[in-house]
Amino acid sequence: MPALELEYKTSVHSSMGQTPAMLEKGWNPRLPADTLRKDLVDIYPTASSFKIILDKVKHHEKQIMDDAFDYAKQK
Repeated sequence: MPALELEYKTSVHSSMGQTPAMLEKGWNPRLPADTLRKDLVDIYPTASSFKIILDKVKHHEKQIMDDAFDYAKQK
């Protein structure tokens, strides 16, 4: 659940044009992807696992948002 919340709060929303974190706190949290060097992902398995989880969460969150928009259009 924390990974989903982090992904949601750091994703730019089309209706607002900003991230919820920026609107709520005035700044965006620094994500591991922002600070990790790409060559280090292969060195540290934990970093690689976390990146895979975040990528899956991001993909799943996009699917959920697309489904919600499609559902809202039908009403």
